[in-house]
Amino acid sequence: MHLHARHCYVVETLTIICHVSRPRSMAMPADRAELLHEVGTAWDRLESELDGAGPETGALVAVDDWSVRDVLAVRRWWTHAVADWIEAGRSGEKLVLPAPGFRWNETPRLNAEIVLDASEASLEDIRGQLAEGYVRVLKIIESLSDDELLQAGHFSWAGKWPVSRWISINTTRQYTTARTYIRRALRARKST
Repeated sequence: MHLHARHCYVVETLTIICHVSRPRSMAMPADRAELLHEVGTAWDRLESELDGAGPETGALVAVDDWSVRDVLAVRRWWTHAVADWIEAGRSGEKLVLPAPGFRWNETPRLNAEIVLDASEASLEDIRGQLAEGYVRVLKIIESLSDDELLQAGHFSWAGKWPVSRWISINTTRQYTTARTYIRRALRARKST
């Protein structure tokens, strides 16, 4: 079941017109090839945006009080985290998700800690580590059987979702939102 956004407009007094729109990014990849394509496309777009923006982009405010560098540090962490979870699951390790000392409803606090921990890292280092995580995830996608990748229940930590969904959420969606924030920061810079 997909969640749909409902948009309602008051046209005249006491007349409300609603329409439902399907979010474009809600669909999960149906197979390995689609997952690889989606992750790769999102990655290529993010890299292209960063390459065209220049090194000074790292200091631009991207969202709230986070710089572009901070946004990428968080994406780096989540990319490596999903790879860690899969590798630990394959070896039968017990996991604490999303990270020791954090519950899922505390991800804003976790992300803030990630930003703080990365405060001394350069944009170049963060981009390099993010790229390493991306390559690592691609290798994991290729190494998983179709059942491990696409069927729920192979990894207890994944709950009712297939690992492909976890990969997509922690790579494709992360890279896409990072690109959106970077584009917004670049537009703001141009308008000043």
